[in-house]
Amino acid sequence: MLILIKLIRSRPPQSLTAASVATLTAEYIATGKSVWNRQSIKKPLLAYSYNKCAYCEENILTTSNYMEVEHFLPKSPHPHLVVVWKNLLPACKRCNTSKGKYDPVVEGMIVNPADTYPQQHLYFNNLTLRYRDDIGERTIRTCNLNSTDRLFLVRSALYAAMHHSLERTRSDMKDYISGNMSFEKEQQIVRSLNSLLKSAGHEKPYAAFLATSLLSDPTYLWLKTELQRACLWDTLDPLEQAAKSVELAL
Repeated sequence: MLILIKLIRSRPPQSLTAASVATLTAEYIATGKSVWNRQSIKKPLLAYSYNKCAYCEENILTTSNYMEVEHFLPKSPHPHLVVVWKNLLPACKRCNTSKGKYDPVVEGMIVNPADTYPQQHLYFNNLTLRYRDDIGERTIRTCNLNSTDRLFLVRSALYAAMHHSLERTRSDMKDYISGNMSFEKEQQIVRSLNSLLKSAGHEKPYAAFLATSLLSDPTYLWLKTELQRACLWDTLDPLEQAAKSVELAL
């Protein structure tokens, strides 16, 4: 979930000039129309979120998902912010529905990933998102970020796939250490770690969970040590540093 990684908000799209914001806001107040539901707003939101939901990190462009423009401060009682760029986030329908009309100004602040580093308030413990403080607790509860029927099951599947890949690579590394030091075997091992680390890149779905799970895994740490001893780690280090930037470790 992008609420799990820091989101770098882009500049407002050209369509949201001061004049157009005033016009659209007045139209909403007068008619209640969804003046934000337009491609000139939605496309730029998706662009800076890497097509991911700002709350759960799910890819919004898959066939089972639908993007909605989320208002961090809700339309009521903040009608003057309905098309103000700093108040808009991309969200999947389920997360947008979970947050609903929750007003951080009145009911308590939650993490806005475009303004706050989530690592300050949240961390992963196994498959479960935990909180460091009241902001983190409200964020998890309000956005239902440990949803059993969706997010927990997804995390379980991702963890199982990661673990399977690590164990297969561990077997290859043991074979390499035992004497099968062919170039093909080297590349096979490095490619496997490369793929795992890239899956934890900030632009990937569920990056924070994958980065946290991978970087703390004993098998991964053993592989890293052995690759360093074999002088095969250098190309992987930048990918690990990128994964560390979104890690939500205790």
